[in-house]
Amino acid sequence: MLVTTHIIASGIVALVLYPFIGIMSLWVIIGGVLIDSDHYLFSIMRFKSFSLKKSYWWHRNHGMTPDYERDILHIAHTVEIFVVTAIVGLIWETAFWVLQGMILHILMDFINLFKRNHVDARAISLVGWLKRRNLL
Repeated sequence: MLVTTHIIASGIVALVLYPFIGIMSLWVIIGGVLIDSDHYLFSIMRFKSFSLKKSYWWHRNHGMTPDYERDILHIAHTVEIFVVTAIVGLIWETAFWVLQGMILHILMDFINLFKRNHVDARAISLVGWLKRRNLL
């Protein structure tokens, strides 16, 4: 899904929340957009390249063919990161609002993956991913 789509969706939610939580609503945008920074980390690890442009286009084109790569690990999109953020959010309000943006983001991603019938493109759990590779 395009970064601009996540920015717009997170921005709309932040605007709706602003009258109730004020400036804290900006954290929804941050959580909804910066979660995708793990795509760049993936590219650095996989391709040994710091090119943001190459990373963007690889991820943009990924899944456009029937033989797309499955079980890609995007660490910030795993259930473990969501659980840690939720626990921290119980004691730190900022993390709670970041989590709301992350939830919006992941829901949008999964809708997109379901529409393409590519739900297997991304690892949902870090622990599961490590087990499938006999690393745990």
